[in-house]
Amino acid sequence: MFIGGLNWETTDESLHRYFSQFGEVVECVVMRDPTTHRSRGFGFLTMKENSAIDKIVSQEHHLDGKRIDPKRAVPRDEQDKTEKIFVGGISPDVNEEEFREFFSQFGNVIDATLMTERDTGRPRGFGFITFESSDGVEQALSKGILTIKDKTVRRKSWSRRIY
Repeated sequence: MFIGGLNWETTDESLHRYFSQFGEVVECVVMRDPTTHRSRGFGFLTMKENSAIDKIVSQEHHLDGKRIDPKRAVPRDEQDKTEKIFVGGISPDVNEEEFREFFSQFGNVIDATLMTERDTGRPRGFGFITFESSDGVEQALSKGILTIKDKTVRRKSWSRRIY
């Protein structure tokens, strides 16, 4: 899992201790600047059971006085096998579950992420959908106008090489 929005004071130990309440933590690391050794404000976590990850992503979390943002991570070796689209113009009323559910009509959705402002948690009006295969991307991009909660959304194919 990717854990964003960490307090600069959060340590590997405090991150491990917090997420242990959801199940067995296999690996846990707060990413640090190689020169200064200061936290970069994010980390990675591996849980033994997938059910623990489901439980974690379904709720809001606070650690060391700060709201943190755990996301299901797509392993590097699987990133090339997945296809991602950018979706803009999303209503602030749409939550990640609704976002995921809407795009699942086009194919198996591996990840659905709505971007939020780090400090306030307010929606930024865009997000990303990762499909299991390029078929889902083609289906989602080939449809005419798409509307989620009475708001038309824009879609574009997304590539790591471009951004």
